[in-house]
Amino acid sequence: MKKIARVFSIVMILSILFSVTALAEDDIVWKESTLLPQNVYNSIGYGHAERGNYLSSALIGITNEGYGSIGILGNTLCHVPVKKIRMAIYLDCWDENKEEWFQVDYFNFTYEDKEEKKDLTSATESFSVIGLPAGFYYRLRGFICVWPFSGGSEMQGPVTEGILITDGAV
Repeated sequence: MKKIARVFSIVMILSILFSVTALAEDDIVWKESTLLPQNVYNSIGYGHAERGNYLSSALIGITNEGYGSIGILGNTLCHVPVKKIRMAIYLDCWDENKEEWFQVDYFNFTYEDKEEKKDLTSATESFSVIGLPAGFYYRLRGFICVWPFSGGSEMQGPVTEGILITDGAV
């Protein structure tokens, strides 16, 4: 739990220091991920660098928590209140034989300002995934979308690098 809190704190500081945003796009094209060295235990993926009208930053983070456990963080910040925020996070595994990523899980989170209080400006999810095979590289892809009260939408597609999930202590 301390590791998740530490990663979350670092992510929040980095997101404030390096606020990255995106303009709305029709399709999200995720960048390619590299496989990080075995001694790197986490990776953070940021959305696009252009400032959006509503979306301030979108990021996802993956952490090797040890013993086959994967820590996942999703964070969205808006600089004006929005009607709805959706974070879809895809967990991928690297297939060494085919030299390609394949999806092993999917997590979807939706936050809505149904009462139009106009106070929805952020969303954060932090959780662990257990039970997947250790000894493989995993990464996250995100689809972050916000819907302003005025209509339309803005989205970002952050991607992490691949990290090795180990079976023992980190």
